Amino acid sequence: MSATIFDVAKRAGVSIGTVSRVVNNRDRVHPETRERVLKAIQELNFQANALARGLASQRTNMLGLVIPQVNDSFFFQIFRGVNDEVTAANYTLLIISQTRQGNEHRYLELFRRGHVDAMILVAIDARRADIKQIQETGVPIILIQQDIGNHVPTFVVDNYGGGRMIAEHLVGHGYQRFAYITGTDYTPDSNERLRGLRDVLHEHGLSIDDEDIVRGDFFEGSGYRAVIDLLQRPQRPRAIFAANDQMAVDAIRALQDHGLRVPEDVAVVGFDDVPFASYISPGLTTVHQPTYELGREAARMVFSMLQRDAEQNSKVRIAPRVQLPTSLVIRRSCGCVD
Repeated sequence: MSATIFDVAKRAGVSIGTVSRVVNNRDRVHPETRERVLKAIQELNFQANALARGLASQRTNMLGLVIPQVNDSFFFQIFRGVNDEVTAANYTLLIISQTRQGNEHRYLELFRRGHVDAMILVAIDARRADIKQIQETGVPIILIQQDIGNHVPTFVVDNYGGGRMIAEHLVGHGYQRFAYITGTDYTPDSNERLRGLRDVLHEHGLSIDDEDIVRGDFFEGSGYRAVIDLLQRPQRPRAIFAANDQMAVDAIRALQDHGLRVPEDVAVVGFDDVPFASYISPGLTTVHQPTYELGREAARMVFSMLQRDAEQNSKVRIAPRVQLPTSLVIRRSCGCVD
């Protein structure tokens, strides 16, 4: 297996950022440190690997996209936005599609081998240590729908505002007993949407019981299981707010399978406004988030960062966090329209 920039850094006892500076002849490196790095490069035959060398000094014209599921409607729209910009820039998009079976950190191996000039990570359980390693090499990285700080440019939607909008709508139409189906813990989406719901309920003298907050994971099936759990309670909720549309659709199916009508017996709302939300019966009331724009704007920022690096222009300001607005889409599942 060919040596990587990480192997060189370990052999020389320096950071990967120092190796990158030596290879690129950028900035000042102490002569003794430079000599150790060059010796390690020679001993490991690091320069024999063109892709590994390209990680530090050359362009591959490839952008890495790490995304949970490309075949999911929500993530597919993000992919479309990224891909359109990548195609326009004459780049190639290299995709790692995550699963829930434990390969969520393969993206670091992709990076170690130097196959991409930049990376976009979408709603995954990114480790701070991994992000830091990538940052140290100078390879641009952008997060979508996950905010871990570390001065990593991040694109999100107004999850809190969206949660408030849908809660105001339901409370305004007389709903008082709510249940909430959560998403995964490692993205801010679900918690922010719940916070919006809770704040609106509090402002109207209402609340949601902890037992009516049921765990989901954004994926198919978890919304169905959550409703089965809720139906075993002494008193069922009058309105169910699912943290995304997939779980909301599962919730509707579970209610109907158990002889309940939506929205006459239980109202159901979601969050995303994926294409199938308008096709199901009843049509799903939800919060529209600009998923295509998330991908497109993130890719545009990536290319701005690459251009900045190419021009060695440190004066170009990259926004650390971009928040896109959401909007309410009312259909029949909430019981508020004919």
